Amino acid sequence: MAHYSVAHDTLRHQAASTPSQALEGLLDDLAAVLVRMTPDLYTARPAEKVSGSIGEHVRHTLDHIRVFVALGSTTTVSYDCRERGTSVETDPGAALRQIFSLRSAIRQQSARDLDEPVQITALVSSESSVRGWSTRARELAFVVSHTVHHQAIIALLLAFLGLSVPGRFGYAPSTPRV
Repeated sequence: MAHYSVAHDTLRHQAASTPSQALEGLLDDLAAVLVRMTPDLYTARPAEKVSGSIGEHVRHTLDHIRVFVALGSTTTVSYDCRERGTSVETDPGAALRQIFSLRSAIRQQSARDLDEPVQITALVSSESSVRGWSTRARELAFVVSHTVHHQAIIALLLAFLGLSVPGRFGYAPSTPRV
């Protein structure tokens, strides 16, 4: 299997000193994988049974992070309202620009109280939704976990293409090191 040209030392989120820095680190890791990716590779669908291209998984992940960053500027938050078919799905450069913008927004909000309450609404079926209360901390934990999950799928898609990613890309912090 060919090694994807990304330095192993870019995986910094494991040593993050604050929860917000953990999310910034995941964005750094994603940027390190995307920086050398061609549009053809980014939009390829190498596995018939796997939903989406690398670009579609990146867009989906960044959509969730964008919702987290917007917490507090809206009264009710929903991760279900996403814009599909954007340039972030087809252009790794557009994804990188969004990553850098999100990193900046996360950094600006890092001083906010993680215990701050937020109202969340979520579809639980095509005809039903729930509404409830959460905190910035819980939503940060969700977005970090969701990002790791999609990085694991991206790593799988790259493996189908014969490429690899740096060591801990797509692994949760709780996953034992082997």
